[in-house]
Order: sequence, then C-alpha cells, then structure tokens
Amino acid sequence: MSSCTDLLHLNEKGLFKDIKASLSSGTKETRNILEIRDNVLYVWNADKCCMLTLNVAATRGKIGEDVPYQTLRPTDPPIFEVTNVLINDSATQLALWSRLGIAIIELPKRWGKDAVYEGGKKEILCMNHNFGDFGATTEIQRMRWHPGSTNDSHLLILTSENSFRLYECDLGDAPRLVKCWKVGRAPSSSPSKIPDFTSLGETAVDFDFATPTLRKPEMFVDKNIDEETIDWNQIEWPILVLRGNGEVLIVRGNVLLENCENPVVLGSLSMYPSTDDNYGIDSCSIMCLQTTPPIVVVAMCTGKIYHAILLREILDDDDDDRKTWSQYGSNYSLHTPDDALYVYECVELELGLLFTDDDKKYNCPIHLHCDKGNKSRYFCSHNAGIHMVSLPMVSQLEELIHDNSGNYLPSLLNQSVLQYLFSTRTKHTNIDEATPILGFGLLQEPCVLIALLHTGIVIDLSVIDLYYLPRIEQLEPIMNTAKKVNKESFDVYIKKLLRRDISQPITKIGSRSMSLSESLELLYHATNIFRTQHFVRHDKVREEISKKVRALKALKSHLLKELDTLMETKKELRQTAERLAERYEDINDKQKELARRAEEVLRLVNYKEPLMTSIERAEAEELKKMDMKIHDMQIRLEQLKKKSAQQTVHTNSTEFNEKRKEIVFTHNQEEAAKENLCHMAKNIKNLVDQVKQIKAEISLSYISKQ
Repeated sequence: MSSCTDLLHLNEKGLFKDIKASLSSGTKETRNILEIRDNVLYVWNADKCCMLTLNVAATRGKIGEDVPYQTLRPTDPPIFEVTNVLINDSATQLALWSRLGIAIIELPKRWGKDAVYEGGKKEILCMNHNFGDFGATTEIQRMRWHPGSTNDSHLLILTSENSFRLYECDLGDAPRLVKCWKVGRAPSSSPSKIPDFTSLGETAVDFDFATPTLRKPEMFVDKNIDEETIDWNQIEWPILVLRGNGEVLIVRGNVLLENCENPVVLGSLSMYPSTDDNYGIDSCSIMCLQTTPPIVVVAMCTGKIYHAILLREILDDDDDDRKTWSQYGSNYSLHTPDDALYVYECVELELGLLFTDDDKKYNCPIHLHCDKGNKSRYFCSHNAGIHMVSLPMVSQLEELIHDNSGNYLPSLLNQSVLQYLFSTRTKHTNIDEATPILGFGLLQEPCVLIALLHTGIVIDLSVIDLYYLPRIEQLEPIMNTAKKVNKESFDVYIKKLLRRDISQPITKIGSRSMSLSESLELLYHATNIFRTQHFVRHDKVREEISKKVRALKALKSHLLKELDTLMETKKELRQTAERLAERYEDINDKQKELARRAEEVLRLVNYKEPLMTSIERAEAEELKKMDMKIHDMQIRLEQLKKKSAQQTVHTNSTEFNEKRKEIVFTHNQEEAAKENLCHMAKNIKNLVDQVKQIKAEISLSYISKQ
C-alpha cells in the first residue's frame, strides 16, 4: 500500500484484514460503520456480528508491528444489517442502527497500558439492548445522542413518520421511551431511498441540534447572566429539522423534562435571499456548527451545499399578519418561527472526477461530518469520495464577537474553499457501479482522516487546513483600536499563496481496469490541474521562502556579529565588576578599622576628661559610702572571726570536758543555750549576706568606672 494514502499502515493490521474479508459486495449507498473517539477506533464486523476496537494512537509508535485489537461481542447480536455506528461523548455507550432497528451496547471500563478495555482482554462480552419496533412501515431516518443530557444517555430518533422519539438508555437498564411527538403529518407511504421525489416533500430526512438557548430569556433581561446561577432546566437545545423539499423546521422546548409538555414545533424558517425553488427540492442532510451565531449547513443530493447563519428575523410593521398558524391537516398545525436562515454562499461539490463541464454529473446523498477539533471546517462523504470544506466565516464571526468597537463586519469576499481529498468515481464509472464510503473517522492531534472504502481498503491522510486563519490573542489590551495594526505572520502568508480553486483528489476507483484512452484522459486532466493550480503556486511559495531564507541568513549574520560584540562587552563588564568588588572589599575593611579607632579615641577622651558630670559625682559619693560600709563590715567580720575562734576553743574544751565528765544540763540551761545558738546563727547569716552584697556592689561600681 502506498505510504501517501496509508501513513499509519492500517491496511497491514489484522483488524482491517478481518474487516476487508467480512465486507459484502452488494453495498450500494454510503454508510458509516467506523467511529473514532479518544484515539480508539471502533468498526463493525458484519460477518461475526461484533465490534472491533483498536487504539490508533498506539499504532503510531509501532509502524512495523501488528498491534492486537479487541473484540466487543454483544450478548444479543442485532438481526438487522448495521449501517451506522454512533458513540456518545462520554464513550460509555455505543449505538448500532440502520433503517430497521437500533442496538445499544454498553462499553466496558478501560485501564492498563494504552487504556484498553478491561486491561487488554482479547474478547469481551458486552451487554446490549435491541429495540426498533416502530411499525411495519416505519423506518429510522436519523438518530443522535442529545448533547444536553446530564448523564449522556438520551437518544433522539427521527422516524419516517415525521415523528421524534426520545429514549433514555441508562447503564444496566433497557431503553425507556421518554417522549414522542410529531413534526409533520405522516406520509402516505414510507419513503425508500434518497432521493425519492414522490415523498421528499413531506418527510423529514435529517436533523441536528443548534446552540443552546434560554427557555425564558425575559426572566434575565435586567440581570447579569454571568453572575446569576442558571438552572439546567432553563436551558434548551433547539432542533433544526430538514425536509426533503428544502424546508427547515425548528423545535423548541426542553425535551429532557419528562413532566413538561411536548416541545413546540415551529414552521419552516424563512430563508434569505428568497428563491423560487426554495434552495432545492432534493435536500438530504443538515448540520449546525456550534458557533455564535450558529452556522447551518444544508446539503443537496446534486452536490450543492448552502451555508446560512441562524439569526432572529427582523420584521416590518406590515408583516404582522404573517404571525398565523399554518394548517397541515385537521389535527396538526405549525407556528411561524421568529428565526430565519440568512444564506451567504453556495458551494457545489464535484461528485466524481469530471474532466469537462459537458460531462454527465452524478447525484447521490451527501453525509456531513463535523470536526470537533476545528469548527472552521467539516467533511462530506458520499458515493464519489470525500470532500473537506473550510469556512473562513467562522474566524470572522469570532472577530466580530471579540471586537468591542462594533465597527467590524464579516466580509463575503473570503468564500469557503472545497478540497476533494480523494475520489472513488470518474466520468467513465458505470452509473450502477457501487463506490460508496463505508466508514469515516477523524483522529485528532494531529488530525488524521481515516476512511474505509467499498473495496475494503483503508485510507488515512494527514489533514492540513491551509485556509483557517487563527485569531491572534493580544498579550496586553490595546487602548486605541483605531491605530491597531496586525502584522501578518509568514505562515499565514504562505497559506494564502497555497490557496487554490481546484484540488486534485487521490483516485480510488476499485479493481476495474481502465482503458488506455481513459487513463490518458485522466493523466492529462491531473497534469493540467497540477500545472495550473499546484506547480505555479508552489514555485511562488519557493521563491518567497528563498527570499525569506536569504533575509533570515543576513539577519542571522548581523545578529551573530552583534552577539560577539555583546559577549566582548559582557566580558569587559565582568572584569570591571570584579575589580570594583575587590575595591569595595578593601574600602569596607578600611572603613571598619577607622570606625574601631574612632570608638577607641572617643573612649579615651571621655576617660581623661578633668571635670566630672553630675551623674559621675553622684556615683563617686555612692562609692565612698559603700567603701565606708565595707570598712565597717570588715571590722565586724574580724570580730566575728575572733568570736568564732573563741567559740571553737570553748567547744573543744567543752567536748574534752564532756569526755571526762558527763555534764548534765537542766531544762532551762538547754533552752537558753539553744536560743543563744539560734540567735548567733542568724547574726552570722545576716553578716555573710551583707558582705556578699557589698562585694557585688563594689564590683559593679568598678566596672562602670572602667
């Protein structure tokens, strides 16, 4: 397989080998049995009635290896042929559906390496619930997960009887019908395949959710919505319903509230500017981009796509009589809505690789796919291949919202750009030859398109948007917006140069061999497109890049010289700083030495001063008094010492006499001796304390004098 169409080498993986072997050759219409969510690819194997999953992000680092895939086997496989796979945003439930029935599969938990299901078990049995008993003549037109569901479990289904059915699919429980309401009268017969011009005018063929709004905005007229706490039940998600004749209905009301009445179905939206054919009679799909205001995309089976902005309709006073009821039978009526669609452009897809304007055009249903990572583009899959449509209006609306001056208005000069990514049909393909797209998915960061062709071949292309100009955020607010100048970056300038009106898609026309004349015509057509649209622009880009490189080289050499000069200056500054630091240390040491000498001189001057201050005189008098007290204390201390020596001699003699003769004291003599001894001990203690105090005072006085 060529690496330009299989960057991840998915055709070499065992999963897609099994899928290729299980595909039926009788598929005529484009379907979508492939889905990607959180880097995990889900694809339905119709032969074994199971869901195969593969972590596509893990294959990027293992190009030469066959990464094992997991099998999710439902407990009750559906008996109808699965044509579409739809997973909810939280990746907890997966819906398999076709026109005849729906199956809800509860996905298991993911953990372990590469975040695989149940740690990497090869085959997992999953609980599922089948339902779809809508009637023998009722078919499913479209189904979507409701974005306003708090637990991401509400499924909205549009049937061929012009009615909606809302189911709540809680984990572990069977789906429960919450609400059912009509959006038009039931057709006389069930429609078959699109386009069926006998019933397109009376049947709703597709729907999508618009941006959320408040149910009762008049309650918040005088309040700041940013500061108010809004109840979740006050938010509604309007539903845009597309009919086959091009009419767009709008359904308002919070359909998730069970105790609330049925939603209000408003009549067909006015489309401006008005046309005779009401913008086509073979509409097939609708999509609402979540912008402000929302952009509505309506696709026709002929390849025409209309881009419109959903806005509140401004009416004159003469149009008040238009606010009436539109009757559709005896038991059904529609209100006239207050909103309108303002169509600002129409683009036409090239369904198949046509070489001239005289070639017979091919018609088929168009399936629209949004890009969750980039609101400024979407993709179209059909029986002739895949297109990518870039919308510059999205970035202009963002500029309009962030422009506070009110002087900015979107321009219609920057029209949307079509890119034919790859084609499965040419003008030589037979009209009854089936070339549908069986699967479509987007792998984000970076964006890689993965598509499953009718031949079983997988196409994975890296998608680059050359037409989206991101809005540059200012780091600081600009006060004067009139003098605001935005410099165009070089990559944006190169993107503008690479813009082209016609793209050359990669051709995948199956195994049918082409004649020499057909191959030569295809070669001439591709060569002409490359010469006029690619090579000229690439040469211009090469010249601009070379010019930019020369300018950057000259700037680089100048900056290198400036860098050398700055390095020399830095070296000189470092040397000067070191020299100044050494001088500072020397000066600091000298200053400290001078301060110490000044303190010593001041002390000596104060010490040799002939006159004393009053404080010093008072202290001298105090010292004299203390000296006299000390002298008296010393005399008394000498007396005490003499008396103590006498007492010692007397005690010794007394002990000697006691040894010789026992002396017996009377009671009065003992008491008198004890009292004398106690009195003498107290006197001695007081004298010792006074001596210690006098010594301490003498020491303090001497220190203060010094």
